[in-house]
Amino acid sequence: MCKKFLLQIIFVSLIVCQSTVFSQNKIEFSTSQKEISNVKQPAVLFNSSYNLPTLITFAESNNPELKSAHHKWQAAKERVSQAKSLPDPHIAYGYFMEEIQTRTGPQEHRFAVSQTIPWFEKLSLKEKIALKETEAVYQEYQQLRLRLIENIKSTFHEYGYLFHAIEINKQHIELLKAMEQVASIRVKSGTLPQTNLLQIQIEQSKIEERIKELETLRVPLSSKLYVLLGMEPSNVLPWPEPFQNEIIDLDETNLNTLIFENNPSLKRIEILTEMENYNKELANKNFYPDFTISLERINVDGGDDPMIAMFSINLPIWWEKLNAAKRETVELKESRASSYRNQKYQLSAEFDLALYHFQDAQRKLRLYMNTLIPKAQQAINIALKDFETDKISFADLLEVERSLLEFQLMGKRQLANSNIRFAEIERLIGIELPCVNQQNKKE
Repeated sequence: MCKKFLLQIIFVSLIVCQSTVFSQNKIEFSTSQKEISNVKQPAVLFNSSYNLPTLITFAESNNPELKSAHHKWQAAKERVSQAKSLPDPHIAYGYFMEEIQTRTGPQEHRFAVSQTIPWFEKLSLKEKIALKETEAVYQEYQQLRLRLIENIKSTFHEYGYLFHAIEINKQHIELLKAMEQVASIRVKSGTLPQTNLLQIQIEQSKIEERIKELETLRVPLSSKLYVLLGMEPSNVLPWPEPFQNEIIDLDETNLNTLIFENNPSLKRIEILTEMENYNKELANKNFYPDFTISLERINVDGGDDPMIAMFSINLPIWWEKLNAAKRETVELKESRASSYRNQKYQLSAEFDLALYHFQDAQRKLRLYMNTLIPKAQQAINIALKDFETDKISFADLLEVERSLLEFQLMGKRQLANSNIRFAEIERLIGIELPCVNQQNKKE
């Protein structure tokens, strides 16, 4: 009886020890990133002073597509414990339809329990593969998050430009009304043809139509921003605070290096390449057998129940299948390497183009801010005075007014373009650069 009890203890100890060995090989996957939680819409999200960081924080918690990717990542993390676990043990029961007579009595029942234990390091490798898959899914989540942030920033700056475009056109309506008053006086005095007054009124109508067109665009842009925030479009969003004409001082050194270090798409391919190394090791381990240990007890009526301890292995003799698995890992690793090179080249090209557009927008913004707009404002003030005293023609005055309108609109357009391209650069690099002012400021 003591011998039977000892065998049972040894069997259970083998299973526990094997599980302990594999658990010691666990590789911790850091999840230091802030967990996404369900956050209800704050009442002050769209008050009169809402800003870009507030919208981004809200979207990271509420955008359905991003939440879906987050849950996918959480699901992948749960596969790690599954991969490192031993196979389920087997329990068998047998009933003798015809009793087998023995010296100690007839055999009536038999019970067996068995546990398969994979070859050394197989479970450890499966755990590492599952961890790499989890890390790859996390990089997919990060890639989607960066794309979402870029879209929010782009839409936000387009929405801000729309506000400025409407306001600038309204200001020019007021300027044309002032010109109309001067023109009316001169028409009455006979020093200006009636056609010039009509031309001012036509110009006003054209700008009013342009304002209506811009105001029509407000609804779809507002709806797009709602969707990015994970909300159903409802009321039109209030205008953000006016943007400051700001020159962004971007440190361009080492930006290419930052792309290769931080871009999630590249990091994902690197992780999958490492995973294929583990897959190759596992394919090699599959040439070795797995162990199965079992205990069987036969119930004998009227006598001592015999206990049988058994040990068995599987025979991995189908080498063509096993070799095919090895070749598969080699081909997949080559595929990852090609994908990495292609992605690297594409990111470099995208970055160069985004940097060009950013620098071009910044150069034009400086031109409009520092030169063209101040000179045009000075010119319109002089032209209005000269027009009152009949020193310049009406055509010259109207041309100066049109130039000022164009320069002011183009200045705000280049400001929006600059911020949009900067958001694209941040998405490509994979981190938020500190040299852009994300807060809106009053001019």
